[in-house]
Amino acid sequence: MQIASGIYRAESSGEVIYALDCGQGYALVDCGSAPGLPAKFDCLRADGIDPGKIAAVFITHHHGDHCQALGRMRKELSPRVVAHRLAVERLAHCTASEPIPRELVDYTVDEGDTVEVGDLTIEVHHLPGHTADSVAWQLGPNLFVGDIIFADGGIGWMDVHWGSCVSDYRSSLLRLPRLKAQVIYPGHRDHGPLTRGTIDEALRRLTALSDADGSPLAALGRPAPRRHPEGPSTLVRLPAAHPS
Repeated sequence: MQIASGIYRAESSGEVIYALDCGQGYALVDCGSAPGLPAKFDCLRADGIDPGKIAAVFITHHHGDHCQALGRMRKELSPRVVAHRLAVERLAHCTASEPIPRELVDYTVDEGDTVEVGDLTIEVHHLPGHTADSVAWQLGPNLFVGDIIFADGGIGWMDVHWGSCVSDYRSSLLRLPRLKAQVIYPGHRDHGPLTRGTIDEALRRLTALSDADGSPLAALGRPAPRRHPEGPSTLVRLPAAHPS
């Protein structure tokens, strides 16, 4: 379903992915689980989008309901795949979290990097909390957030064993107003406006979750490794058309 100019939404089994028109082809934000991929592709075909024209995939974080279908996509379509650098690294404290196999990711990015694909320029924001590698991809006023925040002020579930961190999450939510995004596109449920009220509700839920957990969640979560402040940013240029 087309939900904005050049932005298409496909959903199955509660997983939402987005196709972005980049001129000669399309870029996906997330690809979901492997069993749900055919249904999502059917949704895209209903909008006149040929999955064979998917040139790139941008992953919001390494959880299976957002990226498990990457292996199948690489085998069948060979798009370029972009993810945060931590998505392919095994962190010692993430004992219940499998990183994305490195061979499935063509480019790793970090805070402050930019990706160009066809007509689109996408900014990278590292916003850990739900997971250490959580990123938001910003296309003008549009922010593709995975599980960082939902339109009703909900937040992604947290588990220290897969790298969740309350202090990181709070910092990430407080950064959102500075991005000057107008609409958020999450990996579940509906998209909607990013407002101060939405962020305040997410902060309230984060506090309630950490309090209800008796503070172990807040005490045990380890902050995600960050890019060095003096580290240079990267510009990644991808082909707009599907690689032949």
